[in-house]
Amino acid sequence: MLELNLEKQWIDAVYRRSSVRRYTGAPDKAQLDRLGVLCRKLSWQGVTVRMFKGPGLKGQIRGTDVYAVIVAKRGTPMEVEGFMGEALVLEATSMGLGTCWLGAGFYPDVVSRNVDLKSDEAVHCVIAIGKAELPAFSPKRKPLVKVCGMDEAQLDALGSWQKEAVLAARLAPSAVNMQPWKITADKTSVSILEAITLYKKYAPLDRGICMLHAAVGALKAGRSAVWKKVDGGYMMRA
Repeated sequence: MLELNLEKQWIDAVYRRSSVRRYTGAPDKAQLDRLGVLCRKLSWQGVTVRMFKGPGLKGQIRGTDVYAVIVAKRGTPMEVEGFMGEALVLEATSMGLGTCWLGAGFYPDVVSRNVDLKSDEAVHCVIAIGKAELPAFSPKRKPLVKVCGMDEAQLDALGSWQKEAVLAARLAPSAVNMQPWKITADKTSVSILEAITLYKKYAPLDRGICMLHAAVGALKAGRSAVWKKVDGGYMMRA
């Protein structure tokens, strides 16, 4: 089961977030302190979230040397990494900062030394964070009907929280924007299920990111979400 106390400022952040690779500088001390507090809250259910400033990011990221590392204990589902990491992304977005998930855009040896990685721990991704060089833009996403097989009118017939959850989930970032999930919704639940994808390595993490977005969408409709594992993915009731 995945649970987290969601913050209301993440609702608007869902619709403003975009991936940023060019920055004008690192977050200031007050911003880093605020993100550090959230990292401690997100460090549970098999993951530890830590902030670092210094070497570790590859050249595709320019203008910031700050990044968050999600350390996962062996056996922790990657969905948990995505869920907790995207919460940090939305918090940073709500503060006016830019972010970028990186699966290959960091130096594993450097990050492992910084973290002092144990034999039963792994780092699959890091998140670059800084002051964005350009304003956020609306990322391209699949049409709603391709994401969940329904249009807005059909979602309206189910209920406001299901609609908001699906709309927010549709905007979740993923490796090369493949959106490697299948979203289903009915009168009692919303599910994020596995789907065929070329980027299988990161698909579970991407599902976790999508799940966090769906939970924030439910919050927008005034509902608190709880996820549980089901065959083929995860199901949320709110």
